[in-house]
Amino acid sequence: MVRSTADLAGFALTESIDRAHACLRRNFRSVSDTAGWYHYLDDPLPGVTASAVGLFTFSVPGVAFERTPEVLAYLISQQNDSVDPQRGGWSVRTTNGFPILEATAWVVRALSRPDVGLLSSGESLRRGAEWVRANQNVDAGWGSYAGQPSRVFHTALATLALDECGGGAAAVAQAQRWLIDAQNPSVPAWGPLPGSEPTLVHTSWALMALARIPGALSVNTIRRTTEWLLDGLQPGTHVERSTTVEEYDVPLAQAGAAVVFQNSLPHFAGPLALAALLSAGVVDPLQPKVFETLQGILDTQQESGAWELPRSPTRPSIWAIWPFVNALTLARSTILTTPHSRASLLFPGCVILQNEDVGRRFSRGLLVRSILRDWVRTKRLTVILWLVSVAATGIPLGLLINGNLSVSEFCMSLVVPLLLMSFDYVWERQHTSGGGAGP
Repeated sequence: MVRSTADLAGFALTESIDRAHACLRRNFRSVSDTAGWYHYLDDPLPGVTASAVGLFTFSVPGVAFERTPEVLAYLISQQNDSVDPQRGGWSVRTTNGFPILEATAWVVRALSRPDVGLLSSGESLRRGAEWVRANQNVDAGWGSYAGQPSRVFHTALATLALDECGGGAAAVAQAQRWLIDAQNPSVPAWGPLPGSEPTLVHTSWALMALARIPGALSVNTIRRTTEWLLDGLQPGTHVERSTTVEEYDVPLAQAGAAVVFQNSLPHFAGPLALAALLSAGVVDPLQPKVFETLQGILDTQQESGAWELPRSPTRPSIWAIWPFVNALTLARSTILTTPHSRASLLFPGCVILQNEDVGRRFSRGLLVRSILRDWVRTKRLTVILWLVSVAATGIPLGLLINGNLSVSEFCMSLVVPLLLMSFDYVWERQHTSGGGAGP
């Protein structure tokens, strides 16, 4: 029997994205020569990485942000001008001018967006991409800077940055081999370090990076990885316990002294996994779990426009916005024909798509007709027998009412309908016990 199992409305996705952007607009900071956002959106002073991620979050769904030039000017002013190999990178507030990949790769990604303004940032983008290439480790992976242990998240992020800006084909090819070798030997997935226990987060990052490189993974490999992600996806649950925050030490040399900076990266496994599934282009997105995950994202968006950051649930964070906007945007463009259409999932791989201005009555009517047609097609013999039985009962009943037939004669006329219905009952029982589906 055909029935709608889930619905996805384009206007709901668009409204969610708009609320997230409204949150970013409300929390935009412009202080002295700085302009942008900080990790915690309620912080009065902007930071480099968050400002780049903010621009990226507007650009992904193609929304123009009216204060982009101010953010670009701030990012360009913060680019490191020290001696090689650190020249051209970006630092974060807690590294005091020491460039790291976590910031530099995000700025390169933001500056690579076609609507950000390459005329004003082209030289900064070139220097940033050069910094990323110069800080690739000899094993072809990336850590926070050259010489730090290569990690899956860093290598995937750097690969995406270089691929998106078109500034490092050789480095990307080498990183491709590192990522493939870093896969867990037992399952088609990745953990934070080469060969470590796989997680949704790191598998998603690795897949997003490798899927952009033509021929990096076979279709069968991508399918196995996406099936692993789909199996681990839990609608309504946005984080996985092991990767809620990825923490690691980064040693720095500052003012002639060695210091250690502990980096903490909040991760959201749910939207990242959904984005990886949708962008890989192999798994059919018309799946109940995909629709349920999207509905879970819509249902858990806070009034502020952000989603809850597990370790600081009362403070809106840019890390609790961009992965959700990215996933919603990919779903809107992958599943729906327009931002204002609706998808009614009938069964995996099959949806009814309609423009929202048509109204839902059309879908309901079509579903009812589909249900009746499907039932009649699978129950042809039953329908025929019942029609014959109704006719065989109706004619004698009419004669009885008109006085042309006695009661005893009427009862005798019911023998044929009863035999037909008994035959249908026995047939259905035997056919059902035999595992069939009825003629």
